[in-house]
Amino acid sequence: MDSNLFSQINTTIAVKENSFITVDTFQKMLQAGNKDDIALLLQTTPYHLSVEELDDLTAIDASLMRELSQEYKWAFAEAPEKTIVNMFSLRYVYHNVKVLLKAKATGKDLSDLLIPIGEHSLEALQHMISALKSDFFPDFMVAEIRDIWAEYEDYKDIRVLEIGADLAYFNHLQKIAEQSEIPAFSQAATLMIDFYNVTTVQRALRQKKPRSFMLQLLSDNGSFTADEFIDLVENNDLISWFNQVNPGILDTSLVAYEEKMRQGTISVVELEYLYDVMQFQLLDQARYEVQGPLALARYLLGREFEVKNLRLLLSALCNDMPLELVRERIRPIYGQ
Repeated sequence: MDSNLFSQINTTIAVKENSFITVDTFQKMLQAGNKDDIALLLQTTPYHLSVEELDDLTAIDASLMRELSQEYKWAFAEAPEKTIVNMFSLRYVYHNVKVLLKAKATGKDLSDLLIPIGEHSLEALQHMISALKSDFFPDFMVAEIRDIWAEYEDYKDIRVLEIGADLAYFNHLQKIAEQSEIPAFSQAATLMIDFYNVTTVQRALRQKKPRSFMLQLLSDNGSFTADEFIDLVENNDLISWFNQVNPGILDTSLVAYEEKMRQGTISVVELEYLYDVMQFQLLDQARYEVQGPLALARYLLGREFEVKNLRLLLSALCNDMPLELVRERIRPIYGQ
């Protein structure tokens, strides 16, 4: 990938960065005493929500996803090479795959669950799911969808669609990361798959599910096999895995998470937070780069975290929860 291709979009990113919600604004929202204050603060951001809308979770999520969708449309239109944008948008594509497969299986209209993010239109995706062929999506993706549907027809179990779509997503993600030939992207893909495997095993063990059940859910595209991930979690030995995948740039303030791994007490919520921090720090090395694709990756991740942080904060507000409880779950804020 020619790093010089990204000079123009990186210049645009330097301007667009000014529209990110600042650390100071987030802190003011967390300290706000009422919805009027938060609505006023939001008027200085791209997320304009009225006091009435702050009482409606559906309206909140619609606003957040509308802005995120616009960012992806911009990125697909302006990026000189779509690989990076596809890496970030792929989870929405496979979310939509899952929704459309379920709609096909049940005959229900689930269109309100679709998210308009991806390189190709929702209509193109709907056609692929309906016809099991496509002129837009890669052949390996079409083949995966065809196999998932064939297995569903054999078992008539909706879980086949969910599990199949999840594993197909990881296969696709790995292919994109390899295609980019950028070590940071391959590392980011492996981190995502590894953390998915670890949290999936933790949830399954808590529900007393058998190993055979877990093996159906896990991806072998991570840094360990599915069997090895189960052993690591069962034996409270996640620290062995973590020492291997940690890029070595983790803040000392998060050493407590390593200690919890050694003690076997780390929770799924803590693992999800740790994954986001590691992903952020992996791409934050692009902070001072003016060439190459990492600046775009960092920008898109920053937008994802901004939406995630606002969803946490505004959901707590809508449910009359103390905003202080949100503070420890806030993801890294762009530019901090």
